[in-house]
Amino acid sequence: MPETAVAIITRTKDRPLLLRRAVESVLGQTYADWVHVIVNDGGDPAAVEQVVAPHAERYAGRLVRVDNPQSLGMEAASNRGIAASASRYLVIHDDDDSWDPAFLEKMTALLEASQPPVAGAICHSVLVHEAIESESVKEQRREDFNASLLAVPLAQMAVRNLFPPISFLFQRAALEAAGPFREELPVLGDWDFNLRFLRDHDIAVLPEKLAFWHHRVAAAEGGYANSVLGGALSHASYDAAIRNQLLREDLEKGRVGLGFLVNFGTAVRDEIHASAPGSLIEARAAPALRLIIDEARNKAQAAEIALQQSQQRQQTMETLAQDLNQRLEAVHRSTSWQVTAPLRWAIRMAKRLTGRR
Repeated sequence: MPETAVAIITRTKDRPLLLRRAVESVLGQTYADWVHVIVNDGGDPAAVEQVVAPHAERYAGRLVRVDNPQSLGMEAASNRGIAASASRYLVIHDDDDSWDPAFLEKMTALLEASQPPVAGAICHSVLVHEAIESESVKEQRREDFNASLLAVPLAQMAVRNLFPPISFLFQRAALEAAGPFREELPVLGDWDFNLRFLRDHDIAVLPEKLAFWHHRVAAAEGGYANSVLGGALSHASYDAAIRNQLLREDLEKGRVGLGFLVNFGTAVRDEIHASAPGSLIEARAAPALRLIIDEARNKAQAAEIALQQSQQRQQTMETLAQDLNQRLEAVHRSTSWQVTAPLRWAIRMAKRLTGRR
């Protein structure tokens, strides 16, 4: 396979609605020296074919398909896609994310102008909140994700992940030096890779919002949904597992290395935020987990507001009912009501005799 400048790796499984957007994101790039590797990780190959077939002319031979008969997991899918391509640079473009059309043009220019030890580059990212409704994607709101990030220090990366994969273009040679993505990690594989990457290389920052990280906490059905509780527990568990493993390696070798760094960073933040446990959890959490925490908080606040509104409506109805009862009692006690009682009785009797109601 001839070498291109950039290999774009897209992992997908039975999400054609989102894959269509990812395909358009890639094909819409102003930079053309790329190959798009779509790794269908255990999904229906026919669904992928239906998405890409109409774009054969636009792809012009720059598409590679990898169909895994069974799902191997996100990081294994990344490794399969990387192995199926040849390029100077690599980037992970998941099926639910997207780029500005100038992403590849500007990011490759930045990397090519950089000197060692720089071997990767990121841009600023925009977090897009969305929902799946009736087989369509409905955007809800946008917010800056890391617009204040001007550099990528290893010490800060040791505390938490600083950027999503969609924003990260890096040299293939740097991946070969750092090692592949760890396939045993179902989550946080990108953070683990970023830590190993930064041990030997630097990452340049382009302060432009060219990457869009789409996020759905709840979706209507199937593989489009994200689990809130399960995702939070999984991220927290593997966050601790990665930190513990790195620290044990340092202890076994009698050195002060990355293991001490990732754990010391969180320990320092423990002291700073000891009076605010909730803030501590959020500060230490990886971006995906912090998003889950934010969404859970928003749902709880919305539920609390709805409850307060319901209580206010109930109180209003009770007040109106009480006022109506008081008015009826006043009418019953009034002189006019008592004086006209015989007339009302006569009218009722007349209706009964004539068969009217």
